[in-house]
Amino acid sequence: MMKTTVSGAKKLPRNLLFFSALLLALLISVWARAEQVTLAWDANTESDLAGYKLHYGTAGNSYSVHIDVNNVTTYTVAGLTAGQTYYFAATAYDASGNESGYSNSVSYAVPGAAVNGAPTTPATPSGATSALVNTAVTFSTSATDPNGDSLEYRYDWGGGVLSSWGASSQSRSWAAAGQYAVKAQARDSLKAESGWSSARTVTITSPAQVTLDKDGDGVPDSQDAFPNDPKEWVDANKNGTGDNADAAAAAAAAKAPDAPVLASPVNDDVVSASAALKTGAFRTAVAGAAHAKTRWQVFRDDDDACVFDTQSTTALTSLTVPQLVLDEGTSYYWRAQFIDSKGTASAWSDDGYFATAATDADLNGNGIPDAQQVASTVDLDNDGLKDNQQAGIKSVKMEGTSVQIGVSIKDCPTAIAVESVESEDARQADSYASGKPRRMPFGLINFKIAVATPGDQAVVKLYFSEAAPAKSKWYKYDPIADRWSDFSAYARFAADRRSVALTLRDGGIGDADGVANGVIVDPAGVVEEADDETVSSSGSGGGSGCFIAAAASEADAANGAFDWWRALGMLSLMAILPWKRLILKIS
Repeated sequence: MMKTTVSGAKKLPRNLLFFSALLLALLISVWARAEQVTLAWDANTESDLAGYKLHYGTAGNSYSVHIDVNNVTTYTVAGLTAGQTYYFAATAYDASGNESGYSNSVSYAVPGAAVNGAPTTPATPSGATSALVNTAVTFSTSATDPNGDSLEYRYDWGGGVLSSWGASSQSRSWAAAGQYAVKAQARDSLKAESGWSSARTVTITSPAQVTLDKDGDGVPDSQDAFPNDPKEWVDANKNGTGDNADAAAAAAAAKAPDAPVLASPVNDDVVSASAALKTGAFRTAVAGAAHAKTRWQVFRDDDDACVFDTQSTTALTSLTVPQLVLDEGTSYYWRAQFIDSKGTASAWSDDGYFATAATDADLNGNGIPDAQQVASTVDLDNDGLKDNQQAGIKSVKMEGTSVQIGVSIKDCPTAIAVESVESEDARQADSYASGKPRRMPFGLINFKIAVATPGDQAVVKLYFSEAAPAKSKWYKYDPIADRWSDFSAYARFAADRRSVALTLRDGGIGDADGVANGVIVDPAGVVEEADDETVSSSGSGGGSGCFIAAAASEADAANGAFDWWRALGMLSLMAILPWKRLILKIS
């Protein structure tokens, strides 16, 4: 380095070697917003060097900007104007502030601002040339940008309907048939737009008309009043039933028995809670069609709830409603229907209205006749609580006996109440079938159980004040068959025979009212089988085994006595008959 003499006692750097030899790098930004240049020089070797200053301006040897860059040998000057030429020089200074002369000068012409070019015109969109209305079709295109900018696209779907700017692939469906010219346009990140591409024509058509006939009856659904029923298509009288069904019903009605005529009760008659329902005689115009069955229904008048629905298995024109099915002091209406031997049912009869008489049998309203209340000390289930202090059990004195029975639902989650319990003297219960069992040592009990949901099954437990006889079974009255049946399949006696658990179902087995209405009504009792009696049972269902009473008088059944004289006479006859047959055969 060349040195120069300066005033004062300190030597100053006299010269700096710059740019043609000292300039190491020159960086130029393309855009006007980022124009800059980087300058570099060799380090000064003076021992007391403190730093350097850069000087530049827009005229040679005339520097308007002075920058102290400290002790570095490279520096970037930014903020230069595009298209302008700048002149640069440098000086060094020591720790005392003494500064050298200017180095050699270098110049730099900043390039002018770059011009943004628009994208090329996109390719003709690719995609289907035909489609059905309301069916989406996907189109794709592409373009390039001279400056390498990112691109986005929009489509003209025809008729001036434009898509939003987005991806190069876009979809469209048309609601109307016709031909549509689909074009595309590109746009770069600086919003420079290309021209529109050539058009791709897509033809949109409506689907072929299909004649729907879902049920295959040959009648189009548009003309079919019953499009899902191949047997019907016309409803001329607008009654919601097809003409074919109407015709069949009319033909069936012509063959059906006459609807029953109600005899009693009718005209708001007041009857007992064990109402006797009676119809007129069976009549039909069809030769050879006899009366086979009768269906009976009873409804509560205030809410139309069906409380009794049963079909007799014989040609009945009268039926007694079982105890506890009907409430006292309540209005009802009823109807009946005949079924003939060919299985054809008549129309329902007209409704007959009646009311049940209110009595004073249960003044305290606890569901037990006052005359049959047990003492306040009775605890038949031996749970340490008196029966009349609990909601889950009702206990009753059995008429004609010294026995007491408690009806309990305490272990049954589906039962919600024992609504009522009453007993009958089995010797005087004439409202049931003539084949009633002879020996019912505990009498006849009727109870009504409410269940949580119609159709529920309930297990009801009956507790006895004394053990049931060893040979006894549980029998119940079946109002449908009008007979008593062995219920052993659904009755389980305890080992000590002081209780029995009954499995009943609302509207099913064990429910005398015959309808799933949330109430189970069960007239039943303990039947003792004596050695001189015959009991047959199928052993399944409890409802098919019919009790066959012995040939004894009702008086015998009442006192349990055995007619020895009659038995002796029968034995004598049995001994004589074979001898008579032998004599007759010899002669």
